[in-house]
Amino acid sequence: MKRPNKYGARKTRCFSGHEHASQREANRCTILHDMQRTGEITHLEIEPQYWFQIDGRTLKHENGRRFGYKPDFRYREADGTLVCEDSKGFAARDWPLRKAIFRALYPDTELREV
Repeated sequence: MKRPNKYGARKTRCFSGHEHASQREANRCTILHDMQRTGEITHLEIEPQYWFQIDGRTLKHENGRRFGYKPDFRYREADGTLVCEDSKGFAARDWPLRKAIFRALYPDTELREV
């Protein structure tokens, strides 16, 4: 038996066929694909991975797993701004720390919560 999401979200496919963690995320993906078709944004990516490094050393949990962040979407706006976007219905307990580290390590990337 498949375990339900602890926040009540259900996996959902967007109109482009990608499977997302929630209906909110799937709806946002459809909107972003429409924006890319009209030229408002370019280079749309689904769940790009960022691994956190300080002074060339990868941050790791005590169990050896790398510490990073996977936003829902990354794209470039028409003015050239690189944007990482997360569809938040409920912020996880570690989100404020992860957000602060991301902003410190990637100051040229705008992080948005939708």
